Amino acid sequence: MPPFFYKIITIMKNTYLPFVIMSIFTSATFAQETMDDRNQIKDSISISKKSIEKSGLTQEQIINLDEQTRILLADFQSTSKEYESLKLYNDQVQKIINSQLSEIENIILKIGELDQTNQRIVPLMLKMIDGLENFILLDLPFLMTERAERVINLKTTMDRGDISTSEKFRLITEAYKTELEYGRTIEAYRDNIIIDDVETSADFLRIGRIALTYLTVDGSKGGYWDTSSSSWEESTSSIKRSTADALKIATKQAPPALIKIPVYREENE
Repeated sequence: MPPFFYKIITIMKNTYLPFVIMSIFTSATFAQETMDDRNQIKDSISISKKSIEKSGLTQEQIINLDEQTRILLADFQSTSKEYESLKLYNDQVQKIINSQLSEIENIILKIGELDQTNQRIVPLMLKMIDGLENFILLDLPFLMTERAERVINLKTTMDRGDISTSEKFRLITEAYKTELEYGRTIEAYRDNIIIDDVETSADFLRIGRIALTYLTVDGSKGGYWDTSSSSWEESTSSIKRSTADALKIATKQAPPALIKIPVYREENE
């Protein structure tokens, strides 16, 4: 090979070798930078992913907090309404308590007056019971067992401490009203009577306090109360028929009609 070509080759070696080395170095550097860039991108993606995950977690927490807030708000509103209701109720109860306290004070003031009233009214009630008992004994002898038991119950009531004075007085007045009612009503009832020393069942007819007659169940015998002698007298056939008709009217087995009854009065002395 001519020396000229050796010079050219030598020049080319000397010229391109640094360039090749530089190119290799540049390529290596670029590759390293590319690798670094990729790592940075991966890191950025990882950070973004974590940030998104954290954002999702934060959003869930926000939703939970919002739900808790709404629940607490509902509880607060409910409690507020309950408080207002209880306040109104307590205010009303307080008014009632104040009224009761005032009433208690009035009752305490009247207790002394009540003791004085009892001292006057209790003897009066005892006299009323005795008067009622005597009146029954002198009256027509109808429903004697029932009326006598009523008087006995009144006497027993007067000895009881668990019954107020006002209730005792009410029972006495009720007994008087019952006796008063007998004077303006017609009544038929069944009871026993002694006839010829024999206890016999009979139907009795009471017309107010004007007349009291009876008719035995078989209709064979009859009688009436004679106020002048305060004893039973035997009825005539006419009185027995009138008694039978009146018993049907009193028991609503016949329509109202005029009836004949024996009426007697004591002669003036």
